[in-house]
Amino acid sequence: MTEPTPAEAPSRTVLLRGGTVHSPADPFATAMVVERGSVAWVGSEGAADSFADGVDETVDLNGALVTAAFTDAHVHTTATGLTLTGLDLSDARTLTDALDRVRAHAAAHPADRVLLGHGWD
Repeated sequence: MTEPTPAEAPSRTVLLRGGTVHSPADPFATAMVVERGSVAWVGSEGAADSFADGVDETVDLNGALVTAAFTDAHVHTTATGLTLTGLDLSDARTLTDALDRVRAHAAAHPADRVLLGHGWD
């Protein structure tokens, strides 16, 4: 499957089927039609058959989950503030690198009794 160019994407109609589609409109949905970049229909696998001939592409989800238009726009205010002021270790590639950054941060903030960092996974 090739990805459409940005100019082609809005005009395409795609049927996604064979998965689980998270939708309050149909909690048992297994298929979805996306038309010109927007969700046009959500429903059952059987009902999806009626759309199959009229789409540009059919994608078999192989049981995958689709969360169409699911948006979670919130922040944890304290954690966000600490991220802005604390030690960012998210791009540290090794334990030695992370520890060197902790030492440098401690040296740069000698009055801080507690060092707060994030991003080391």
